[in-house]
Amino acid sequence: MQENQIVHVMDDEVLFVNHFLVELGGSLQVTVTPGQLLLIPTGKHVEPMHASADVEGGALLVSDRMLKSVLGNQINIWNKAMYMKEIYVVDGKEWLGGFQQYTQALFGAERMPQLLREIIVSFLRTMLLMVCEELLRHEDMLLPNDQSSIHDKEIFNQFLLLLSHQEQKRQRVAYYADQLNITPKYLSAISKKVSGKNPMRWITECTMQDCYLLLRETDMSVKEISNKLGFPNSSFFSQYFREQAHVTPMEYRAEHKRMIR
Repeated sequence: MQENQIVHVMDDEVLFVNHFLVELGGSLQVTVTPGQLLLIPTGKHVEPMHASADVEGGALLVSDRMLKSVLGNQINIWNKAMYMKEIYVVDGKEWLGGFQQYTQALFGAERMPQLLREIIVSFLRTMLLMVCEELLRHEDMLLPNDQSSIHDKEIFNQFLLLLSHQEQKRQRVAYYADQLNITPKYLSAISKKVSGKNPMRWITECTMQDCYLLLRETDMSVKEISNKLGFPNSSFFSQYFREQAHVTPMEYRAEHKRMIR
């Protein structure tokens, strides 16, 4: 997936290439063309489906902490796009080339600048803000009725971060509320207000991403996956998966293997 260009990944990764078809999270397929960035949030598995022979790309990985530190309050734009609206491809034709030239000049110099760390942080902040600016151009990012306070959005962002880092995500809402030192009712109200979905929906969707990943990328048995993800038994896991994916775990695995041959 990484060649010789530049790609951005907020928390996990981002990519741009010539003609690159990828599947995100086991369901959504997106195509990336020259001058575009593929944005991949934490917890999203990416599966290359097809690439033209002349594809070139690179990756930039940014941790959760760095992303939040660099973007500040603008982290809400990133989280809304990635987790709520699922906008994963943005256009960078107008400014991406300039960033690439600057990067090559900076790291190709014979002597590294004394203020290299400060320069890199400023450079990264500018680049990520440009990405956020592109995200705001999507109609899906319009917020005509958004009444959420900064405090509400901050708690919701903390919930998403906590959820993304949880190995066994299928927990009760009360579990996550307790980690955030708030009541389940308050967490539900904030999640609904900020994202339009209740926290259990988020928990289910993130759990399913882990299910897709383990079924596609490992040879673990259904029982082993069930245990790893914290399900009481493999029968319950299979029923849960089928209710969400409308196929059994083994049917999903077989279909995936058929598609990538």
